[in-house]
This record gives sequence, C-alpha cells and structure tokens, in this order.
Amino acid sequence: MRHPKLCAFLLCLGLTQIGTADLIAFWDFNEEPVTNPLVNTPLTFSPNAGSQQTAELSMVLVDTASTTTFGIRAEGTTVNDLVNDPQEAGNSFAFSRGFRSRNATATISFDASSITLPVEMSFAINRIATQAVDQYQASYSTDGGDTFSDLGSAVDITQGSWNLHTINFGTALNGASDARVRLTFLGGTANWSDDHRTNIDNIALTAIPEPGTLALVGIALGSLLLFRRRS
Repeated sequence: MRHPKLCAFLLCLGLTQIGTADLIAFWDFNEEPVTNPLVNTPLTFSPNAGSQQTAELSMVLVDTASTTTFGIRAEGTTVNDLVNDPQEAGNSFAFSRGFRSRNATATISFDASSITLPVEMSFAINRIATQAVDQYQASYSTDGGDTFSDLGSAVDITQGSWNLHTINFGTALNGASDARVRLTFLGGTANWSDDHRTNIDNIALTAIPEPGTLALVGIALGSLLLFRRRS
C-alpha cells in the first residue's frame, strides 16, 4: 500500500518521473559494403538502430584532390557496440591518406525538438599510423548547420588501438528541430598511402539522464529502505 508520507517525500524530490537513457541513433557500418577502392564523394548513412530512424550521418571531405580518400573498411571493433548481441567487430569508416583527410567532417543530423535530456555522442576511434589525422574538433549547430559552435578544444586520437570517446553536449541542442553534431578531423601529414588512416566505428547518439537526477533516485531508494525498517 502506498504510504502518504513516503509519497510526499518523493514528490518533494521531484521524482514522480525519472528519465531513462534513449538511444537516438547508432551506426556500426556492418551492413555497408566495403568501399574498394575508396572514394572522395560525400557519403550519407542511415542508422542501424535507435529511436530516430530519420537521423543521418554524413561524411564529407574538404580536399578532394585524391580520388581514394575515405570509405568503408573491414576493420571494425566491438568497442562501444551498444546494439549487437553478441557483439560484432564488422566494418568501420576510414579516413585515409593523412593530409588528404584533413578537415574532413562527420556530421549527425537529427530532431531534438522533443528532447529534454542532455545529449551525448560516443564512438570508437583508432589512428592506424603516425601520419594519419590525429585530432578532432567537436562542434554543434541548432540552426540546421548554418552556424556551428565548438565544444571545448581539439581532442587527440591515440595511435595503434581502438579507444572509446564520449562527448557530452549537455542541453545545448534541446528544442532544435534540425540539430547537428559534428567532428572535424585535424592533422595528418601523409598524402597518398592508404595505410595512413584513422578509423571510426560504433557511433552512438544518446539522450541521458542528468547525473543529479540519478543521485536523487539513490537518495529516494535509500530513504525508502530506511522508512520501511522504521515502520
């Protein structure tokens, strides 16, 4: 039976509705054909999973002098595989040829008009060689990509192993019907070798509960147990 004092306590904490994480969109490239040879034309991908199947992931080069600069490779990972059970390494997306991949962008477009939780982007990334692009700058837009604002400073990409990277955009995108988050790749010194590449895989966009909300949940549950013991 619901106890009136306990209900009042929970209402004071604002716990009548507890937010849960929502996987907005997820890309693992496993269903995409391997690009052989690689290309320099913009590529767009629909999500493999998530609540917004209308979201899009767009990969674009700035320097298109090289005709074989990026595409799908059979070099994936299970790092940040949030969907497959069992997890699959599969494919990944590769920015190849170092210098030619400089300033290439990976942009996610989605509808944040009804999102009220902080938005987080996570992905696995691996710099294959020293001359590959070695940093990325995260940015976001709430006006359909007309203007982008940088989030913090450029982030280093570790060479030689897959690593999980997480970017929290907070609530900056909330309410935007044409929201965008972008990674711009920097560095890179090699012009022509396919081996000088940086791969990215298992890109996830998630709406997550506020840490403060989770803390209040813990307080409420602890108080419930203490209340029951005293009853």
